[in-house]
Amino acid sequence: MKKLIITLAIATIAFSSNLFAAKASIDAKVTRVLMDDERYGQCMAQLDVLIASSGLDCPSNYVTLSCSGDFSTKDIAYHKFENAQMSLALNKRIKVYIDDTKKHNGYCYAYRVVLVK
Repeated sequence: MKKLIITLAIATIAFSSNLFAAKASIDAKVTRVLMDDERYGQCMAQLDVLIASSGLDCPSNYVTLSCSGDFSTKDIAYHKFENAQMSLALNKRIKVYIDDTKKHNGYCYAYRVVLVK
């Protein structure tokens, strides 16, 4: 009986870490892009799905791409922003990889943006 309780405790701890995932990916279309001089990491994309539905602690369907260079280089951030703009302009889907431990003004950070054909 003691082994069973220990096994269940270990399994609970191992599987509960997935419930509080800090990263997830979302398939979406971009419905709006935003650039700002001071806030939101200077550039954002609005997705057509609610990010929290993937289990992340994100307040809305906007993600920051961190064009300010805080979470990646500015060059990489602007390329992610270009992918978001292409998704919007061409009405194509993107796969967005999001980290809810990194935020600008409360909005979650997208560390990868993949344009899908």
